[in-house]
Amino acid sequence: MNTTPNAAYDAHPLLDPRLPSRHPALARVWIDIYHRMMSDPAVFDRVVRGYAIPAGSRSSTAVDLGTYFHDADAYLNDLLRLVPDSLARHLAPLPETRGTSTIRDLLKATFEGRYPRARYEAQRKLYIAKLLFDIDHSRSVRDGPKHLARFEAIVKDEVLSGVSRGEDVEILGPGGRSFRFRPRRLPAEGRDPAIEVFHYRSRFKREADPETDRRADEGWIRIAESPRWPGLGRTSGSILSKMIRRAIPDPRMVQDLLGAMFIVGDRVQAYALERRLVAAFGGPLRCRDRVDTLSNTRDRARLDPQSGSGFLVLKEIVDILMDDASSDVPYLFSVEIQIFPLEAYLTTLYDTHFASHAAYKKRQFLHELLPILFPSDLYGGEAVVLSGGAG
Repeated sequence: MNTTPNAAYDAHPLLDPRLPSRHPALARVWIDIYHRMMSDPAVFDRVVRGYAIPAGSRSSTAVDLGTYFHDADAYLNDLLRLVPDSLARHLAPLPETRGTSTIRDLLKATFEGRYPRARYEAQRKLYIAKLLFDIDHSRSVRDGPKHLARFEAIVKDEVLSGVSRGEDVEILGPGGRSFRFRPRRLPAEGRDPAIEVFHYRSRFKREADPETDRRADEGWIRIAESPRWPGLGRTSGSILSKMIRRAIPDPRMVQDLLGAMFIVGDRVQAYALERRLVAAFGGPLRCRDRVDTLSNTRDRARLDPQSGSGFLVLKEIVDILMDDASSDVPYLFSVEIQIFPLEAYLTTLYDTHFASHAAYKKRQFLHELLPILFPSDLYGGEAVVLSGGAG
């Protein structure tokens, strides 16, 4: 489902360049708080402390909010690497916006800036920094590595315990590209066939993403990992983009913070592996949002609109119970599982529909993020034309 800029602005009103006219009551709240903060230092300190420090905390240590303003700049820098240099220079935040990194100065620039673009960029920087702060302080994000370790332990103990490793094999993919794999073989089980697992990786959305077209020194194409957001390092760029693109106001609502990818021999093995994974995680009642484009073409409509038309996958979300150290009642966390047949996966990387991961992520930005973060009202129509969106 495509998210329009207006839908994104409903979830993230401070990214809306027309906030005063679209949300006048909210604008009045902001104006009132701003004037009170600027006229009374005690009110200013109380509001900022309430924003950054738990109520009732005796800590006198101030949170370094400047780090989040720096990261907001780094995030936009990373996004602008995806567009032509001439457009990147046009869209680049103004020097006065980059040089402003305190709540007081950004609020002043938002309400008292000399012209609309400067006011909007200060407003946008405030809000992106706020989202990055929320991501850092979200329980589901903070516990992400622990949840990922739990998921990996279940896969190892319940699914891969009987695996046997083979020798390295060379697979010739589309365009004459060679891929090296060291497959692991799961023995046949009941009526299910043996399963060749050519690749398995799990990931925490905050850390790394697959880079699928890197040539190693020995000339093989490997499935590797690299940070998608070099300016932000291995932090929160992917989560932030997802929240903006999908109109998600709260990082706790992001369903695919954790994910796992399996590449198996063929379609039959994909369904066999699905059955083993479903059994390991508590059965079908613990699974939801299943999408199967291997055999059900109607499910294509449930994929991200920017997925290539040749994208073939079997995926679903599993909800996993986790013991809670602070309670006798366990809680649930979610993992998105994707299973690809080998031939379909390699074809997907290089098909004529540009379904490769890198091109897919670039389309997501150009068609979805660009019109939201750089509205045509302020930046002109060039960005909108490039994105294929509406202003």
